[in-house]
Amino acid sequence: MCIMASIEVRQAEEGDLRAIIKLWQRNIKTINTATDIAKLYRYFGRYFLIAVDRECGAAVGFVAGAAKDGHAHISGIAVERRYRRQGVGSSLMKNLHDIFQKDGFKRITLEVRKSNRAAILFYESLGFKPCSVIWGYYADGEDAIVYEKEI
Repeated sequence: MCIMASIEVRQAEEGDLRAIIKLWQRNIKTINTATDIAKLYRYFGRYFLIAVDRECGAAVGFVAGAAKDGHAHISGIAVERRYRRQGVGSSLMKNLHDIFQKDGFKRITLEVRKSNRAAILFYESLGFKPCSVIWGYYADGEDAIVYEKEI
């Protein structure tokens, strides 16, 4: 059993892809296939970060970023349930924010399910503001709220 003693956030490597795919599919309601996620990683690997529990070596979270229409974009973020509300997600987001800023981006966007209140509160706590809605964005027909943050 892993204990939340020390979490390391680092840039993901090709060898982390399997763990990222499992985290993504286990924790995010998505139709993204393993192939979709691997393609995203191969295009934007610089913006993929992983959180690893150093005590047991387990991947406990990730954030996937991308460049989209000239701005930074969060494509996915997940933290294993038992590691949530312990700063892992915030650390992942802060580290990615710093990389985006270093690369000269001025704005970060992301989409979140309208019903995902916990995620909405998390993003708002990081300074993201709602800017629009994409009706029927998700495969099951649920709407997405687009959030953005100026860097």
